[in-house]
Amino acid sequence: MNLMKPTIDTSKGGGISIQNMPIDFDFYINPEGKIIKRNLSIPPEDESSMQILSLNEAGELYDPLINEMIIGCDDKDKIKLSNEATDFFEEKKCKIKLLPLKEAITYWNRYEGHAIGLFHIPRK
Repeated sequence: MNLMKPTIDTSKGGGISIQNMPIDFDFYINPEGKIIKRNLSIPPEDESSMQILSLNEAGELYDPLINEMIIGCDDKDKIKLSNEATDFFEEKKCKIKLLPLKEAITYWNRYEGHAIGLFHIPRK
C-alpha cells in the first residue's frame, strides 16, 4: 500500500484547503491520502455540542499500517473519543493526538509517520 499525506493549507481568513480544493466540512484523511467527508447526522441547532467518536467509527477509520490518529477541531473539547474507541486504539497501539485545529494541521503537515487525520471544521 502506498501511503501518502496531502498537505493541508490554511488561509488568513481561517479557511482550509487541500490541493487547492476548499474544504468546509468535517473530514478524514485515510492512510492512502484520500479525503473523506465525515457523515454526521447532527441537526444545525446541535452543531455546537460535543461530538463523540464511537467504537464503530474508530473501527472504520483504523488501518493496521498507521501508528497515530491526529484529531483537530476548533475547540479541544468539541470531539471526544468514546471509552470503547479509546480502548480500541490503545489495543492497536495507535496513539491519539487531539489538538486545536490550527495546531493539528501544523502537526499533520510535519508528521513523518503513518497516520490518519480527523478534522472538525467550524461552521460559519
